[in-house]
Amino acid sequence: MEQQREWVIGASVLRFEPPDVLWAEFRGTLSLEETRRLMDIYREVGASGPFFLVADLSEVTAIPEESRRYLSEHAEPSLVLNVIYVGARLVHRAVAKGLIIAAWMIGRAEKSDLSKVHFVSTRAQAQHLLVRLRARHADEVG
Repeated sequence: MEQQREWVIGASVLRFEPPDVLWAEFRGTLSLEETRRLMDIYREVGASGPFFLVADLSEVTAIPEESRRYLSEHAEPSLVLNVIYVGARLVHRAVAKGLIIAAWMIGRAEKSDLSKVHFVSTRAQAQHLLVRLRARHADEVG
């Protein structure tokens, strides 16, 4: 995927920024249907290669059980190089880590995928971390 794209899912907005970053601003509650659409977007973006996901969770009110279950059962960690969560509250952090553990337990993720998840307070911190993660990834690949 070489060009910038934008998707709207309910109250949430996702923007792909070439060459490899998907910025997501989640708001409100993520329904099961919205979660399915989200996974479709991840697959679409990931079809061109793995990407970095920067997800702002500061305005998320809830992630229903059915949405969490769907994510854990359909996650494709190989699509994502790293995930940076911005503004995640403690419950979001627990859910994020729990989803990876659940995916690992059913064979959809590696235990090492836990190290791909990062938490920051601000978008500026996310941008700085993204620079470091890109450099680390370039060293691993190159």
